[in-house]
Amino acid sequence: MLISGSAASWLRQFGFRVLDFFLPRLCLFCGGVVAEEAKAAVCPDCEGKIEWVESPVCPCCGLMFPVREGEDRLCGSCQTEPPPFARARAAAVYEGPVAKAVTRFKFGRQMAYLPVMQHWLQVPRCAELAADADLLVPVPLHPRRVQSRGFNQALLLARAFPEAEVGRETLARVRYTVPQVGLNPKERRDNVRRAFAVPRPEEVQNKKILLVDDLYTTGATVRECARVLRRAGARRVEVLTVARVKHE
Repeated sequence: MLISGSAASWLRQFGFRVLDFFLPRLCLFCGGVVAEEAKAAVCPDCEGKIEWVESPVCPCCGLMFPVREGEDRLCGSCQTEPPPFARARAAAVYEGPVAKAVTRFKFGRQMAYLPVMQHWLQVPRCAELAADADLLVPVPLHPRRVQSRGFNQALLLARAFPEAEVGRETLARVRYTVPQVGLNPKERRDNVRRAFAVPRPEEVQNKKILLVDDLYTTGATVRECARVLRRAGARRVEVLTVARVKHE
């Protein structure tokens, strides 16, 4: 007997629910048991190893200052060369469990980490940006990269906010680029220059856009994306990532 695709999907979901009922929920990072009421598959010990992005930070690019005292203030970089986006925020620092989650999801295709990272994006300082935006725009991958990876991680992360409108094809990657990993800041900027375009400018004109991605390192990619969106008529561009490097 043949089973339709929708029926097969329902059976798989039913099977997962049965397993969840009978088997203990395990932490994705250490394998320890996670309480049933926990919102993500992360045990308290591993969650305690996460360093959340907290003040004092640069109110523009979101950089965490090494000295953990004082108030939010503009960093030197944003004072001398203001970015084309208004604000950039991240949920956590890119190290420990957060770095493992991003790497295993992005490069290892381990989809179990997706709901965990979507949960991290729900912290108030991040959810505030999504609630204030007219349109969420995932940082796009080149079609060749999507084909090899199988998905665009930024698009899946943007779905952490089901009530928000997501512009799946609002921003396009029109030039294939080498991975940013291993490049210095200047090489990163040169690598993404003229790599993006807005196919239908009317989709962004006079709108508050929230760019979504997994990781903020030097900001070269989101700066280029923001420039293109502003040039196409976006009123304001902000940036949201799951993680960012601790200090540039």
